[in-house]
Amino acid sequence: MSKLFGTRRITPTLTALAVALALTGTAGAVASSQGGTETSVQFFTGESTPWTVQTVATWSNIPTAVTSVTVPAGTTRFVDARFTAESICVGDPAGWCSVRIVAVNSTGTTVELNPVTSTDYRFDTPGGAEEAHSLERFSPPLGPGTYTVRAQALRMTGISQFTLDDLSFAVGLVNP
Repeated sequence: MSKLFGTRRITPTLTALAVALALTGTAGAVASSQGGTETSVQFFTGESTPWTVQTVATWSNIPTAVTSVTVPAGTTRFVDARFTAESICVGDPAGWCSVRIVAVNSTGTTVELNPVTSTDYRFDTPGGAEEAHSLERFSPPLGPGTYTVRAQALRMTGISQFTLDDLSFAVGLVNP
């Protein structure tokens, strides 16, 4: 074997190539991220009674998927929230059923938790029987105050039924 292809030359070259490819592959990605040191408050709820979205093209509050959290004066926190449920979405095959998680401050300002997808998040689509689905979201840093954190459901136009059952909602208030 010649020295050109010896381990002394090929290892640094492969390492440099791997780093270049990794940087190239992630350079165009748009990501949201938060980091925290500890979760100071946790809230868990569950519901085994089915609930059906009654409105079309309007976000509806999922009745038991709600809690209040308080960010202490002089601090910031972020919310980490997870929603899981069995769901069934019936209707136009081109439509879908959506779920989001929001934080509402004391003045009524609503902030959709990250990643913000509005109605583009397809929690379920028509076809098939009930099946389990989930999503997890996190907030931007929240200043002092009390926030209502809730999950909301949306039945798109063309969807005749969106029912959630056996749901679980978990919310953590995380110290940065």
